[in-house]
Amino acid sequence: MKNKKHLTVVDFQNDFVSPNGALTFDNGKGDKNLIQRVADFFRQLPIGYFAHATVTLDTHNEDTYFQTQEGKLFPIHCVEGSHGWHLAIPSDLITSKIADIQFLRKNTYDMWEATIDSVKAHMTNTAQEVVLFGVASDICNKAALKGWLDRGHHVTVLEDLTRGIFKQTAEVVQEEPFKTAIQHGHLRITTARKFLERIYQRG
Repeated sequence: MKNKKHLTVVDFQNDFVSPNGALTFDNGKGDKNLIQRVADFFRQLPIGYFAHATVTLDTHNEDTYFQTQEGKLFPIHCVEGSHGWHLAIPSDLITSKIADIQFLRKNTYDMWEATIDSVKAHMTNTAQEVVLFGVASDICNKAALKGWLDRGHHVTVLEDLTRGIFKQTAEVVQEEPFKTAIQHGHLRITTARKFLERIYQRG
């Protein structure tokens, strides 16, 4: 059977998760354990398990950012090409395991809004099993998750590879439509360790 598994990694960028990033959680200290867990996940992931991946990149421009609504609320961050814009893990950890990857630039919280790039059609049309993690659980992750569910896909969230600002994944999925999706078996929450164990047990 053709591999139809898809991975979505949401905004796992230095400005959000690395120490002293422009909008890093935990009062600017970051979470090195979170970064390490994500790196370890890719190191342990079997090559070719996912057919394709969408890796979103929050992307802003210094010339226009402060003219936006977001620019009135938050400091400039994730300027394209800057250190803060780049992923907090080496990109080759991802590219060495997944052949078909779209690095999707967006200048809003929702990856499904066609802002800079649009999600490639074959990613959504062929995906059967979707796995998702990244930041932030209660904003960008939430929008990405809802978009996959709205399109009829089954989604697994790796909650130990996510981080929220005001709410963590366990709290977010108590909201609708996520609560109903769990009840109907369309949404599952697990950890990276349990997910990898399931892969290797299946052989």
